[in-house]
Amino acid sequence: MTRPPTSPMKTACVFLLVVFLALPAVPAGADDVRFLVPAGEGSGWDATARAVGVALQETGLAEVSGYENLSGGGGSRALMSLINEAERHRGTLMVQSTPLILRSLTGVYTKTWQDVIPVATIISAYQAIAVPADSPYQTIDDLVAELKASPSRVPVAGGSSQLSLDHLTLGLIAKAAGIDLNTLRYSPADGGKEALDRMMSGNVKAVVSGLGELLPAAKEGKIRILGVTSAEPIAGVAAPTLKSQGLDVTFANWRGFFAPPGTTQREVAAYRQMLLMLSETEEWKRIRARYKWEPMVLTGEELAHFLSSQQLDLAAVLEGLGG
Repeated sequence: MTRPPTSPMKTACVFLLVVFLALPAVPAGADDVRFLVPAGEGSGWDATARAVGVALQETGLAEVSGYENLSGGGGSRALMSLINEAERHRGTLMVQSTPLILRSLTGVYTKTWQDVIPVATIISAYQAIAVPADSPYQTIDDLVAELKASPSRVPVAGGSSQLSLDHLTLGLIAKAAGIDLNTLRYSPADGGKEALDRMMSGNVKAVVSGLGELLPAAKEGKIRILGVTSAEPIAGVAAPTLKSQGLDVTFANWRGFFAPPGTTQREVAAYRQMLLMLSETEEWKRIRARYKWEPMVLTGEELAHFLSSQQLDLAAVLEGLGG
Protein backbone atom coordinates (compact mmCIF):
# COMPACT_ATOMS: atom_id res chain seq x y z
CA MET A 1 0.00 0.00 0.00
CA THR A 2 1.41 3.38 -0.98
CA ARG A 3 1.57 6.02 1.80
CA PRO A 4 0.26 9.45 0.81
CA PRO A 5 3.02 12.08 0.72
CA THR A 6 3.31 14.26 3.82
CA SER A 7 2.46 17.85 3.03
CA PRO A 8 4.85 20.67 4.06
CA MET A 9 2.01 22.26 6.06
CA LYS A 10 1.45 19.09 8.08
CA THR A 11 5.17 18.74 8.76
CA ALA A 12 5.33 22.35 9.96
CA CYS A 13 2.35 21.84 12.26
CA VAL A 14 3.90 18.73 13.82
CA PHE A 15 7.19 20.59 14.33
CA LEU A 16 5.45 23.51 16.05
CA LEU A 17 3.51 21.12 18.28
CA VAL A 18 6.73 19.40 19.38
CA VAL A 19 8.36 22.77 20.13
CA PHE A 20 5.28 23.93 22.05
CA LEU A 21 5.21 20.77 24.16
CA ALA A 22 8.89 21.21 24.99
CA LEU A 23 8.30 24.65 26.46
CA PRO A 24 7.59 24.96 30.23
CA ALA A 25 3.84 25.06 30.71
CA VAL A 26 2.49 27.93 32.79
CA PRO A 27 0.29 26.37 35.49
CA ALA A 28 -3.35 27.41 35.09
CA GLY A 29 -4.29 29.94 37.76
CA ALA A 30 -0.69 30.81 38.63
CA ASP A 31 0.18 33.03 35.68
CA ASP A 32 0.27 36.15 37.88
CA VAL A 33 1.50 36.28 41.46
CA ARG A 34 2.29 38.90 44.07
CA PHE A 35 4.54 38.37 47.10
CA LEU A 36 3.91 39.48 50.68
CA VAL A 37 7.15 39.88 52.67
CA PRO A 38 6.82 40.08 56.50
CA ALA A 39 10.02 42.14 56.95
CA GLY A 40 12.05 44.93 55.40
CA GLU A 41 14.42 44.83 52.46
CA GLY A 42 17.59 42.84 53.03
CA SER A 43 15.90 40.25 55.22
CA GLY A 44 16.01 36.54 54.42
CA TRP A 45 12.31 36.63 53.60
CA ASP A 46 12.83 39.52 51.20
CA ALA A 47 15.79 37.86 49.50
CA THR A 48 13.84 34.62 49.05
CA ALA A 49 10.70 36.25 47.65
CA ARG A 50 12.62 38.41 45.19
CA ALA A 51 14.87 35.55 44.08
CA VAL A 52 11.84 33.34 43.42
CA GLY A 53 10.12 36.21 41.62
CA VAL A 54 13.10 36.84 39.35
CA ALA A 55 13.37 33.14 38.52
CA LEU A 56 9.64 32.84 37.78
CA GLN A 57 9.86 35.67 35.28
CA GLU A 58 13.10 34.42 33.71
CA THR A 59 11.57 30.98 33.15
CA GLY A 60 8.20 32.32 31.99
CA LEU A 61 6.38 30.34 34.67
CA ALA A 62 4.59 33.41 36.02
CA GLU A 63 4.40 37.17 35.88
CA VAL A 64 5.19 38.87 39.19
CA SER A 65 2.95 41.86 39.83
CA GLY A 66 4.87 43.16 42.84
CA TYR A 67 6.36 42.75 46.30
CA GLU A 68 4.78 44.16 49.46
CA ASN A 69 7.16 44.58 52.40
CA LEU A 70 4.87 44.68 55.43
CA SER A 71 7.15 44.60 58.46
CA GLY A 72 6.12 44.87 62.09
CA GLY A 73 5.61 42.62 65.08
CA GLY A 74 8.31 40.21 63.99
CA GLY A 75 6.20 39.28 60.98
CA SER A 76 2.84 39.17 62.75
CA ARG A 77 1.57 42.26 60.93
CA ALA A 78 1.90 40.53 57.55
CA LEU A 79 0.46 37.26 58.87
CA MET A 80 -2.60 39.01 60.32
CA SER A 81 -3.02 41.00 57.11
CA LEU A 82 -2.98 37.82 55.03
CA ILE A 83 -5.68 36.34 57.29
CA ASN A 84 -7.87 39.38 57.97
CA GLU A 85 -7.58 40.88 54.48
CA ALA A 86 -7.68 37.60 52.59
CA GLU A 87 -9.77 39.03 49.76
CA ARG A 88 -7.27 41.86 49.16
CA HIS A 89 -4.49 39.28 49.07
CA ARG A 90 -6.05 37.03 46.44
CA GLY A 91 -3.24 36.08 44.09
CA THR A 92 -0.66 36.69 46.84
CA LEU A 93 1.86 34.30 48.34
CA MET A 94 3.42 35.15 51.70
CA VAL A 95 6.99 34.02 52.19
CA GLN A 96 7.67 32.51 55.61
CA SER A 97 10.14 30.26 57.39
CA THR A 98 10.91 28.58 60.71
CA PRO A 99 9.88 31.72 62.69
CA LEU A 100 6.26 31.04 61.69
CA ILE A 101 6.44 28.05 64.04
CA LEU A 102 8.79 29.64 66.55
CA ARG A 103 6.87 32.87 67.08
CA SER A 104 3.55 31.08 67.39
CA LEU A 105 5.07 29.05 70.24
CA THR A 106 6.43 32.13 72.01
CA GLY A 107 3.20 34.13 71.70
CA VAL A 108 4.58 36.73 69.29
CA TYR A 109 2.03 35.43 66.77
CA THR A 110 -1.55 34.83 67.87
CA LYS A 111 -2.13 32.74 64.74
CA THR A 112 -0.29 29.66 63.45
CA TRP A 113 0.59 28.01 60.15
CA GLN A 114 -2.76 26.23 60.36
CA ASP A 115 -4.59 29.56 59.94
CA VAL A 116 -3.16 30.04 56.45
CA ILE A 117 -2.69 27.62 53.56
CA PRO A 118 0.73 25.96 53.23
CA VAL A 119 1.70 25.86 49.55
CA ALA A 120 5.30 24.63 49.47
CA THR A 121 8.71 24.94 51.03
CA ILE A 122 11.43 25.49 48.46
CA ILE A 123 14.79 25.92 50.22
CA SER A 124 16.60 25.66 53.52
CA ALA A 125 19.24 28.15 54.57
CA TYR A 126 21.96 28.07 57.19
CA GLN A 127 22.61 30.72 59.82
CA ALA A 128 25.93 32.43 60.47
CA ILE A 129 27.59 34.78 62.95
CA ALA A 130 29.92 37.54 61.76
CA VAL A 131 31.97 40.52 62.93
CA PRO A 132 33.44 43.57 61.13
CA ALA A 133 36.58 42.85 59.12
CA ASP A 134 38.65 44.99 61.53
CA SER A 135 37.21 43.34 64.65
CA PRO A 136 39.68 41.96 67.21
CA TYR A 137 37.63 38.74 67.23
CA GLN A 138 39.46 36.54 64.74
CA THR A 139 37.65 33.30 65.58
CA ILE A 140 34.45 32.21 67.28
CA ASP A 141 36.59 31.27 70.29
CA ASP A 142 37.65 34.92 70.65
CA LEU A 143 34.03 36.09 70.61
CA VAL A 144 32.89 33.36 73.00
CA ALA A 145 35.68 34.24 75.45
CA GLU A 146 34.54 37.89 75.49
CA LEU A 147 30.88 36.87 75.87
CA LYS A 148 31.85 34.80 78.91
CA ALA A 149 34.07 37.47 80.47
CA SER A 150 32.06 40.65 79.75
CA PRO A 151 28.72 39.83 78.11
CA SER A 152 27.35 43.33 78.69
CA ARG A 153 30.13 44.72 76.48
CA VAL A 154 29.27 42.47 73.53
CA PRO A 155 25.85 43.35 72.10
CA VAL A 156 24.89 41.16 69.14
CA ALA A 157 22.37 42.21 66.49
CA GLY A 158 20.02 39.98 64.54
CA GLY A 159 17.56 40.65 61.76
CA SER A 160 14.57 39.38 63.73
CA SER A 161 12.77 39.93 67.03
CA GLN A 162 13.46 38.59 70.52
CA LEU A 163 13.04 34.81 70.81
CA SER A 164 13.04 34.58 67.04
CA LEU A 165 15.34 32.78 64.62
CA ASP A 166 18.47 34.92 64.95
CA HIS A 167 18.03 35.19 68.72
CA LEU A 168 17.53 31.42 68.89
CA THR A 169 20.75 30.89 66.91
CA LEU A 170 22.69 33.13 69.30
CA GLY A 171 21.14 31.22 72.20
CA LEU A 172 22.19 27.88 70.74
CA ILE A 173 25.76 29.16 70.30
CA ALA A 174 25.82 30.48 73.87
CA LYS A 175 24.34 27.27 75.26
CA ALA A 176 26.93 25.15 73.43
CA ALA A 177 29.69 27.39 74.83
CA GLY A 178 28.37 27.22 78.40
CA ILE A 179 27.34 30.90 78.54
CA ASP A 180 24.47 32.01 80.78
CA LEU A 181 21.69 32.88 78.33
CA ASN A 182 20.31 35.56 80.63
CA THR A 183 23.50 37.62 80.23
CA LEU A 184 23.25 37.95 76.44
CA ARG A 185 22.62 41.39 74.91
CA TYR A 186 20.59 40.72 71.79
CA SER A 187 19.67 43.71 69.61
CA PRO A 188 16.70 42.93 67.31
CA ALA A 189 16.59 44.70 63.94
CA ASP A 190 14.11 44.84 61.06
CA GLY A 191 15.92 42.57 58.64
CA GLY A 192 19.50 41.57 57.97
CA LYS A 193 20.42 44.86 56.29
CA GLU A 194 19.51 46.90 59.37
CA ALA A 195 21.37 44.44 61.61
CA LEU A 196 24.48 44.77 59.43
CA ASP A 197 24.18 48.57 59.43
CA ARG A 198 24.14 48.57 63.24
CA MET A 199 27.30 46.49 63.35
CA MET A 200 29.13 48.51 60.71
CA SER A 201 28.27 51.73 62.57
CA GLY A 202 29.76 50.31 65.77
CA ASN A 203 26.53 49.98 67.75
CA VAL A 204 26.97 46.21 68.17
CA LYS A 205 30.00 43.91 68.10
CA ALA A 206 28.59 41.03 66.03
CA VAL A 207 25.61 40.02 63.93
CA VAL A 208 23.64 36.79 63.57
CA SER A 209 21.72 36.33 60.32
CA GLY A 210 21.12 34.00 57.41
CA LEU A 211 24.30 33.06 55.57
CA GLY A 212 22.90 34.33 52.28
CA GLU A 213 22.33 37.79 53.74
CA LEU A 214 25.90 37.99 55.04
CA LEU A 215 27.77 36.66 52.01
CA PRO A 216 27.73 39.86 49.90
CA ALA A 217 29.36 41.90 52.69
CA ALA A 218 31.85 39.08 53.34
CA LYS A 219 32.83 38.93 49.66
CA GLU A 220 33.35 42.71 49.68
CA GLY A 221 35.74 42.31 52.63
CA LYS A 222 33.54 44.31 55.01
CA ILE A 223 32.87 41.50 57.49
CA ARG A 224 34.37 38.22 58.67
CA ILE A 225 32.10 35.22 59.13
CA LEU A 226 33.19 33.38 62.27
CA GLY A 227 30.98 30.34 61.93
CA VAL A 228 28.15 28.70 60.00
CA THR A 229 25.45 26.40 61.39
CA SER A 230 25.88 23.71 58.72
CA ALA A 231 27.16 20.27 59.72
CA GLU A 232 29.74 20.23 56.90
CA PRO A 233 31.75 22.98 55.14
CA ILE A 234 29.83 24.67 52.33
CA ALA A 235 31.45 24.76 48.90
CA GLY A 236 32.45 28.28 47.94
CA VAL A 237 32.07 29.68 51.46
CA ALA A 238 35.34 30.69 53.12
CA ALA A 239 34.02 30.24 56.65
CA PRO A 240 34.32 27.34 59.10
CA THR A 241 31.36 25.57 60.62
CA LEU A 242 30.65 26.12 64.29
CA LYS A 243 30.78 22.36 64.75
CA SER A 244 34.34 22.17 63.40
CA GLN A 245 35.34 24.72 66.06
CA GLY A 246 34.01 22.67 68.95
CA LEU A 247 30.49 24.12 69.24
CA ASP A 248 27.75 21.53 68.77
CA VAL A 249 25.42 23.79 66.79
CA THR A 250 23.79 22.65 63.54
CA PHE A 251 20.62 24.29 62.28
CA ALA A 252 18.84 24.92 58.98
CA ASN A 253 15.97 27.34 58.38
CA TRP A 254 13.33 26.32 55.81
CA ARG A 255 11.66 28.95 53.66
CA GLY A 256 8.42 28.57 51.77
CA PHE A 257 5.15 30.12 50.71
CA PHE A 258 1.62 30.35 52.12
CA ALA A 259 -1.66 31.45 50.54
CA PRO A 260 -4.47 33.40 52.23
CA PRO A 261 -7.52 31.63 53.67
CA GLY A 262 -10.18 31.08 51.04
CA THR A 263 -7.74 30.29 48.25
CA THR A 264 -9.33 27.54 46.17
CA GLN A 265 -7.86 24.05 45.88
CA ARG A 266 -7.36 24.68 42.17
CA GLU A 267 -5.35 27.83 42.86
CA VAL A 268 -3.26 26.11 45.54
CA ALA A 269 -2.54 23.22 43.17
CA ALA A 270 -1.45 25.70 40.49
CA TYR A 271 0.91 27.50 42.89
CA ARG A 272 2.39 24.18 43.99
CA GLN A 273 2.93 23.09 40.40
CA MET A 274 4.51 26.47 39.64
CA LEU A 275 7.03 26.17 42.50
CA LEU A 276 7.74 22.50 41.81
CA MET A 277 8.48 23.31 38.17
CA LEU A 278 10.63 26.26 39.21
CA SER A 279 12.71 24.11 41.56
CA GLU A 280 13.82 21.96 38.60
CA THR A 281 14.92 24.82 36.33
CA GLU A 282 18.55 25.72 35.68
CA GLU A 283 17.73 29.38 36.36
CA TRP A 284 16.60 28.57 39.89
CA LYS A 285 19.52 26.23 40.54
CA ARG A 286 21.93 29.04 39.63
CA ILE A 287 20.18 31.46 41.98
CA ARG A 288 20.13 28.86 44.76
CA ALA A 289 23.86 28.24 44.33
CA ARG A 290 24.57 31.98 44.50
CA TYR A 291 22.85 32.28 47.88
CA LYS A 292 24.21 28.94 49.14
CA TRP A 293 20.67 27.67 49.69
CA GLU A 294 19.92 23.96 49.91
CA PRO A 295 16.91 22.47 48.08
CA MET A 296 13.97 21.56 50.33
CA VAL A 297 10.79 21.00 48.37
CA LEU A 298 7.79 19.83 50.40
CA THR A 299 4.09 20.07 49.54
CA GLY A 300 0.74 18.62 50.60
CA GLU A 301 0.54 16.09 53.43
CA GLU A 302 4.31 15.77 53.59
CA LEU A 303 4.60 19.51 54.29
CA ALA A 304 1.81 19.45 56.90
CA HIS A 305 3.51 16.56 58.70
CA PHE A 306 6.85 18.38 58.64
CA LEU A 307 5.36 21.57 60.10
CA SER A 308 3.56 19.63 62.84
CA SER A 309 6.76 17.77 63.76
CA GLN A 310 8.85 20.94 63.83
CA GLN A 311 6.30 22.56 66.11
CA LEU A 312 6.92 19.79 68.65
CA ASP A 313 10.71 19.90 68.21
CA LEU A 314 10.99 23.68 68.63
CA ALA A 315 8.75 23.62 71.68
CA ALA A 316 11.31 21.33 73.30
CA VAL A 317 14.23 23.59 72.25
CA LEU A 318 12.51 26.69 73.64
CA GLU A 319 11.86 24.94 76.92
CA GLY A 320 15.57 24.17 77.15
CA LEU A 321 16.45 27.80 76.42
CA GLY A 322 13.99 29.08 78.98
CA GLY A 323 11.64 30.52 76.35
